[in-house]
Amino acid sequence: MATVYVTLPVPLRKLAKGAGKIKVDANTVLEALLQLNNVDQSMSERLLEADRSEPKKFIKVYLDGKDIRKIGGLSASLANDNKIEIVTAFAGG
Repeated sequence: MATVYVTLPVPLRKLAKGAGKIKVDANTVLEALLQLNNVDQSMSERLLEADRSEPKKFIKVYLDGKDIRKIGGLSASLANDNKIEIVTAFAGG
């Protein structure tokens, strides 16, 4: 189990009582995102598709600055002190 840090985008910080960074213990990116449910029960449903196979359409997830889609997706392995960044895309014009 690795201890990693998850950075939340501003729109999700209200669910984490204003915290911008959450420390979790997990082996994979998916496990780390699911651990966010300990902060707010609805966190993973806001981030992941219903089948938990990938992030929702307007959610991007980076592991140490690399798009997870290029390094194994949600099953990418974690090591101590990795940094996961969640970025929400904005639509509109």
